[in-house]
Amino acid sequence: MKKIIYILFLVASSAFAQQKTAGNNCPCTVQSAISEWKPEFKKGFDQKSIFNSFAYTVNGIYIAEDRDTVYQIKIIVDPKSYGTFVYYQHLSFSKARLMNKQVTLCETSTNVHDGGWIGNNIFEPKNAINKQFVASSFFVGESYLRIDKSHFFRLYKCDKKNEFGIHDADRQRYYRKTYWEIEGDYPEISMRSFTQIDVKKYNKQQLAEMRNTIYARYNYAFKEGGKWYQHFNKKPDYRWNHFKDVTPFLTHVEKENIKYITAFESADYYDNQYKNDFIDFWQKFRITVQENNTEKLFPFIQFPFIVNGEHDGMPELKISQQQFAKIWPMLLQQENYDINGTNKLVSWLSKSVFSKVDPFAELMLHTKTNSIANLDFGKLNGTWKMSGAYADTDLYPKIQSMLMANKPKSPAKKN
Repeated sequence: MKKIIYILFLVASSAFAQQKTAGNNCPCTVQSAISEWKPEFKKGFDQKSIFNSFAYTVNGIYIAEDRDTVYQIKIIVDPKSYGTFVYYQHLSFSKARLMNKQVTLCETSTNVHDGGWIGNNIFEPKNAINKQFVASSFFVGESYLRIDKSHFFRLYKCDKKNEFGIHDADRQRYYRKTYWEIEGDYPEISMRSFTQIDVKKYNKQQLAEMRNTIYARYNYAFKEGGKWYQHFNKKPDYRWNHFKDVTPFLTHVEKENIKYITAFESADYYDNQYKNDFIDFWQKFRITVQENNTEKLFPFIQFPFIVNGEHDGMPELKISQQQFAKIWPMLLQQENYDINGTNKLVSWLSKSVFSKVDPFAELMLHTKTNSIANLDFGKLNGTWKMSGAYADTDLYPKIQSMLMANKPKSPAKKN
């Protein structure tokens, strides 16, 4: 009886060990065979030469597995805001339905594609973590990543061959880096956070195609016979039409970009940002402003000219032609604030926009109304006019007081 129990114990121990170590028995999954990997973070992610940059960038997909589960980590360092944001994803895939439980091979790099394709199998995520990190809190030194306050990953390289990875010491899990690239059209939407400068490069149809490209890349099941089903059916780079919900696959940056460009798809803006009548109006208006002759500005302005305050409760101030000459210099001296491409606060005076060659480089131009600095413009009866302005908490009361002082007094009543 004791012998039988002992045999059962050995079998159970062996099974437990197999479950914990499956996929971790390759040459580069033991401490003695690896050393620190110090990628050159500043090189970022070079989509066009991914094979050449394999050893230099932390960006990419990393695969690990045990007996029952395949694990995938995806890391993207935003090249536009390098040193600021890192997009991190961790997916878990069950191997329950597989006959052959070993998905990855030690001898070769695993064939990986977006949308759950690992080796010869397509998996649906059972667990998904998608986060955005500030780079200064994500990277610890040259060879460590911090996933949370107490959980660190070590970047490692294999001393015997050109192989790199991430070691999760707490779970004794070795994630091997794979050769992976963003396939299909518009890879940029999955690599960096979009701004208005990016969106301006595309028309509305291209924005819709870009948004749906993300879903196609993750094997979304489009409605059969529908517009996007037919569109991607002609594209050889997509292995699609599998999942009804691809939300777990979407990284933080992709979710934010989808939300951002969707707003512009339905917005009232010019498809061609550089060929429209507002630009023509602006060039004439800009030249006239630089002449410093207020009366020459009158044909470009809608009267009464409306000045709004910082808060909704502040009443509109209606400015006549005669009053405009006094408040115009004050409006030009107003200070404006914004966040630039490196997430730093910048300020400038309103008058500076008239000396810029392209003041709309970071602004989306609309078809009916536009704003630049503190100035508002509208298309009235087919003609563009400057219709109003915003006055901050310092300027608004000054203009209000000036209007009150110049208000005609009512004649005294006779007894």
